[in-house]
Amino acid sequence: MENDNTIVECIFDIFFESSSVAENFFSIISKVDNYDNITKLPLSQLPEAIRKNDPNLKNQPLYEITSNNNTDYKITLGDNVIGIAINNNYTSWTDSLFPQIKILFQEVLKSGKIKEIKRMGLRYVNFLENENIFETGKIQVQINDNKSTDKKLFLRIEDSVDSIKYNKVITNNTAYRNSDTIGSIIDIVTSNELTITDITNTDSIFKLIDQLHEINENKFKEVISDEYISRYRI
Repeated sequence: MENDNTIVECIFDIFFESSSVAENFFSIISKVDNYDNITKLPLSQLPEAIRKNDPNLKNQPLYEITSNNNTDYKITLGDNVIGIAINNNYTSWTDSLFPQIKILFQEVLKSGKIKEIKRMGLRYVNFLENENIFETGKIQVQINDNKSTDKKLFLRIEDSVDSIKYNKVITNNTAYRNSDTIGSIIDIVTSNELTITDITNTDSIFKLIDQLHEINENKFKEVISDEYISRYRI
């Protein structure tokens, strides 16, 4: 069966404590494939004191950074957050996103500007065009004797595996952003929210990041049918 890439969004980010501000990371990030095309986001216009003291703003990005050398990715940066997202040409975790995560965060972590990591998160959003996941997948929703799979359904599941939290949101009969095509969306976030103080132990950190992906992938496979597991990749 032909492989279909249903991934429409994929981002990894960390929340951290630092005595530096976002602008002090520019020179570090630019070492990675010349990420030096910097775009200010609206939040950057707010005073630093307001952003840092508002828990809803503290971990939000202030800048988006791209590279002419590597147009498949973009980096998001704030005073207490750094993330990397894939824009195009996702092939697999081991071939595309994970190597880029390692390249970026090797530079960031060895800079000494991060005191501790408060959270690491990995988000995958899959859009299955022209498919009703509540009919073709492994999830069954039923009220009395009525399955009502033709209606628009919204299912949210929160739990944890070992110390990894996951948040899984599944919707059907919906469009992705401005698309005219109707389908199903599977949105899964896996996160480690235990504070990491040993920033120098990058092997341990990357192993944990790989675990975030493994659990994310397993939670995706729990939703789709066995028939489609070989077709859809994450």
